[in-house]
Amino acid sequence: MLIEHSSFDHFASVPWPQLDPIQLDWIQGVEMLEHWLLFNVGPKLSHWNWADSGCSHRIGVGFRWDRDRLLFVIAWA
Repeated sequence: MLIEHSSFDHFASVPWPQLDPIQLDWIQGVEMLEHWLLFNVGPKLSHWNWADSGCSHRIGVGFRWDRDRLLFVIAWA
């Protein structure tokens, strides 16, 4: 699990990104999301962090600001 504890109040979860519809490469999915988050939201642990999604088919992220959470959901949901 990619859970990092922080005081962020805005959480979102999205389906794991997949390039291959048959097999999920979770490492590639994490790298893809992390690159997007760093470029579009900002530094990890100061603007966002990994969070519990509550479901094994989804990946969770916590955000400092709700506007970043909304952008993430629009881009990845």
